[in-house]
Amino acid sequence: MKIQVQLLVESDNGHEEIVDEVQTWQRDEPLHPSNLGLTLAESKQVLLKIQQILVEKQIEQYQQQQSLCSACGKKLRHKGAHSLVYRTLFGNLNLKSPRLFHCPCQKQPQKTFSPLAALLVERTAPERLYLESKFASLMSYGLTVKL
Repeated sequence: MKIQVQLLVESDNGHEEIVDEVQTWQRDEPLHPSNLGLTLAESKQVLLKIQQILVEKQIEQYQQQQSLCSACGKKLRHKGAHSLVYRTLFGNLNLKSPRLFHCPCQKQPQKTFSPLAALLVERTAPERLYLESKFASLMSYGLTVKL
């Protein structure tokens, strides 16, 4: 048996885009409790890939909105890009963060800015922070330090 998971992304205008395969499994072994369903490692891998695709699409849309001047609507010039690491429950994501020049129609204290860096000040997902805090509160200080 071959199982294939794909993710379908639909934009606001109704345009559907099939993103690459998320995961494919081949289950040829005889059924046994150990190979029934997904393993924890397989499920984490699937969720990480879905998370990567979802975050990429959301950030792509956000960056398109932020690449226009809020005052005059003119497209902002691109200076460069750097990489940000965003930590989620399913793993770390490397995100491309462009640096843009401010529009000359408004005076700004800085020449450039990074919309994604301003959005993701905490570089860790709230769910991960919550679980890390909860886990740390359940353990002794010594064990937490060793971990």
